[in-house]
Amino acid sequence: MSTTTTQQTGNRKKRLFIFRVFALLLTIMFVGITSSEFIPAWILGDPAMSIHLWHIAELLALLSILLGGTLLSLLHRPEEKPLLAQFFVLSMIAASIALMPFDIRTGVLPIILVLFIAAFPDFRALLSFPRQGPISIPLLVVSFLMAWLLAPTAYHELQWQIIGMTTHDPHAQELHWIGSVLLMGLLVLGGILSATRRPGWEVLGIIVGITYCYLGVTAMIIQDGYAGSWSGGYGLIAIIAGGW
Repeated sequence: MSTTTTQQTGNRKKRLFIFRVFALLLTIMFVGITSSEFIPAWILGDPAMSIHLWHIAELLALLSILLGGTLLSLLHRPEEKPLLAQFFVLSMIAASIALMPFDIRTGVLPIILVLFIAAFPDFRALLSFPRQGPISIPLLVVSFLMAWLLAPTAYHELQWQIIGMTTHDPHAQELHWIGSVLLMGLLVLGGILSATRRPGWEVLGIIVGITYCYLGVTAMIIQDGYAGSWSGGYGLIAIIAGGW
């Protein structure tokens, strides 16, 4: 019995190590993709990328803050924060559905999803739904309020993505419109999941809040001068929602 327990402990440590390496490499990849666009556009001021300034800021929010932050948070005791893992799984599913119809290269997303699930140390935790307390009504209200405010923008940008693929819209060709829709959807999803108070909800709430605040500050800096950018008013609302 002692030998069996030792083997189980060894297998668990091995799976945990593999998962941490995978999550870390995936985070580095996300940050690398973001940096390849953010640095030239925002830091070096490349004129050719100036029309995409807001969308590149959204890319950083999506990959580096929201998804990258989720992965980094899972490096420490991932089994104790299954909500974060569930959010990442749902994010990959949503990203696959949203992006694959417009670019076949995004077919790598389902592969990332499968590898993540296979590497996660405790598969049963992905299917567990325990709560650490009653559902947070304030968080739920804020999440649905942001969904109501962002829905018209998401609807229009989805239309622009579909139309832009045939009219050679540069933002559509770069998947910026649909990427923006995906980001808004995941922010709302993250807020709703945080309100459930399942293990990991505090960390997910912080990540979503930081993302909202970052987008709000960015929106107030660049105002309405760039395609897809939120107004200063929306930026202020996003900061308030993020702070909450």
